[in-house]
Amino acid sequence: MIDAYTVFGSQVRRHARITPDELPPEAVWIDLRNPTREEEDAIESLCGIEVPTREEMREIEVSSRLYSEDGGDFMTASLVYGLDEGRPDFGPVTFILVGQRVITLRYTDPRSFQIYSNKLCRGESSDGGNASFPPTLLYGPPPAPPKPSRMRGPTADSIAIGLLETVIDRMADLLESIAADLDRIGTDIFRSSSDNTPTATSDFKELLQRLGAAGDLASRTRESLATLDRLLPFLQFVLDRRKPQKELKMRVKAMARDIHSLNDFVSFLSNKTTFLLDTTVGMISIEQNAIIKIFSVAAVGFMPPTLVASIYGMNFVHMPELNWTFGYPLAIVLMVLTAVFPLLFFRYKKWL
Repeated sequence: MIDAYTVFGSQVRRHARITPDELPPEAVWIDLRNPTREEEDAIESLCGIEVPTREEMREIEVSSRLYSEDGGDFMTASLVYGLDEGRPDFGPVTFILVGQRVITLRYTDPRSFQIYSNKLCRGESSDGGNASFPPTLLYGPPPAPPKPSRMRGPTADSIAIGLLETVIDRMADLLESIAADLDRIGTDIFRSSSDNTPTATSDFKELLQRLGAAGDLASRTRESLATLDRLLPFLQFVLDRRKPQKELKMRVKAMARDIHSLNDFVSFLSNKTTFLLDTTVGMISIEQNAIIKIFSVAAVGFMPPTLVASIYGMNFVHMPELNWTFGYPLAIVLMVLTAVFPLLFFRYKKWL
């Protein structure tokens, strides 16, 4: 699937889901999603580069993710996606700067691409063209036509940097949601510990599942930030060679600072996840020990009455108590007393 973006003055027009034959040669941004071999051939013919395969994008060595070839600069990063569907995952996305054109190659659908695309095409009218003139008034002289804008449209460099900025903003929002979820989990854990009733196994299982999901998402985000942290110095080197506006270089430096701060925040979230996990496991151990202690105390409490009942349950002929009138009530009272005294002793020792 191919989405192409062309610039007219300061306006950006989106050509969605076009065929390779409809690909405009003046496109400044070409977005390839799950491309077919025919679409890859069209891009290679238009830009004079070799589009990396899906297997090449998954390679983890830096030389396979950040390199220059055939006049194009190739940068691959792993981005998190699938958050809105509740199935988070991450996959590689390749940014290619070739001439005055940026090409993005992806087999996933990160939300950040849709957000940036909508932001880039805000001035586009509903029919796909540029913004129309204001309607004519019924009374008075007609309004003057708008003056042509002197603002320059986005370039390939600014689009690539804008995409990366949106990706980093999205990751920051993701980390904020993870932090909020961990706060709620911590509240649930310590609230359950303050209750007198024991927490059910299903509740602990739910807490562990939530902790596992938050920890897994934080780990994926950390790996994604690591790939972006390696990408930005290479992008800075590419921009030095392409000599864009000074403002774009400053934006790249700002992104590098943001990534470093996000890495520190991810480390904090990882430590917090570990702390909450240890706390949950400790709560489970405490409740299990309390249950085992109850059974142990019950067993010790019933041992003396069991001994008395065992003695008087023996089938010997010569037992003096068999002829006593109060033998049976005395045995019952003796069993009750031997059960109460150990419990009182345990209570005195604060074992109960």
